[in-house]
Amino acid sequence: MNTSREPGAVAPPSAVSRRAVLYSAIAAGTALALGGSAVFGSGEALAAEVESTEFLRLSEFLTGGKPLLAKLATRYRATLAKFDPKFAESVAALQAYVAQAKAANIDELLARPDLSEPLKKSITQIVSAWYLGIVGDDKHVELVAYADALMYRPTNDVIVVPSYGGGPDSWGEKPAGISTTPNAVLKPANPQEKKTS
Repeated sequence: MNTSREPGAVAPPSAVSRRAVLYSAIAAGTALALGGSAVFGSGEALAAEVESTEFLRLSEFLTGGKPLLAKLATRYRATLAKFDPKFAESVAALQAYVAQAKAANIDELLARPDLSEPLKKSITQIVSAWYLGIVGDDKHVELVAYADALMYRPTNDVIVVPSYGGGPDSWGEKPAGISTTPNAVLKPANPQEKKTS
């Protein structure tokens, strides 16, 4: 192989091996033969991802611009749609209204006199879900997030999100006469007391 170049000739870009070109062609051909879904993802999956990203941006605006988790946005959107069949249409209308209103923040948006009741309902649905971590009403409720619910954010630097108890006696002093043995019979606090039947 002759590697000499004429004086003043521009060096060619680093060579790409024939093997790399061949592998790339095989991968592209396979992806196209399978309709592109194997490598590039299906059109529905791509559309769902775009919708989730848009819903995340809308949620961040409605909840005050705090960064939110993308995976939770996907779950909230899906759960809200499960409880409200017209949720996708409501979100589309709300997104269009927010874009048209050009409000700097949620307070400015809520102060607008032309904000309709259906749009207010959609705002309430979304903000409530993010803050409470649940979707639904009193009869049918679905938990989407617990520790990541926004209601815990204001105090998360000083208070641990409440969950399970911290172990024996973590809540305070053990009351007198209470046994920690499972299925133990409670003894009266005063031994002089007789059990009455």
